[in-house]
Amino acid sequence: MDSESIERVYSTFSGVYDLVFGRWFRQPRAEAIELLNIRGGEKVLEVGVGTGLSLTYYPRNCNVVGIDFCEPMLEKAKRRLRQYPLPHIQLLKMDAMKMSWPDNSFDAVFAAYVISAVPDPDQVISEMIRVCKVGGKIVLLNHFQNGNRFISTCEKVISPLTKKIGFRADLDLGTLLTGKPLIVERKQNMKPFNYWKAVQCTNQKSVNGNGNGNGAHPKEMLHLEGIHGRKVL
Repeated sequence: MDSESIERVYSTFSGVYDLVFGRWFRQPRAEAIELLNIRGGEKVLEVGVGTGLSLTYYPRNCNVVGIDFCEPMLEKAKRRLRQYPLPHIQLLKMDAMKMSWPDNSFDAVFAAYVISAVPDPDQVISEMIRVCKVGGKIVLLNHFQNGNRFISTCEKVISPLTKKIGFRADLDLGTLLTGKPLIVERKQNMKPFNYWKAVQCTNQKSVNGNGNGNGAHPKEMLHLEGIHGRKVL
């Protein structure tokens, strides 16, 4: 998948996106945003804001910036902002693989149903880590490759087909986070069908903001969480 292909697919899809991902995905979005542990005055980034279905779930005592690469989707999000009084939210067109902000610009970062729909998930995660402050929360709400061998094999088989409609079905969370300085604090199955997961991470990059080094393997991170008594689901 390249950026132009993805933008073309989601531009076509923008007219029915709210119908498909609106009602049935409200609760997962709201619950995942709660995992950001947002405090008053913090600055939050939403990557892949789409048509803005998450915007009303953010507390009003923070500042939110939502970015998306697809102009038709972003236009629907802007219309939503005009419909609701949400002065704490700003929307920008931006490529998540090349964000324009300096390091450590945000206290928390959220990405819903987007990390498997970008050309380079690894680069997007690295950018999220870079712009997020040390100790900040990064929450991914997405489908990841199933742990069942039979199901994961099926996902690999159908992934070339799902890419044609804008996402990959076989994205592996462990592979995605390998070498990244993220501590997985919590993994939570989400409705509908428990097909999606909310993954709450803490950004433990080096103080200089480098998101490409000093990262342990996710299994090592989970082991460290157990040692320090953190809750792991």
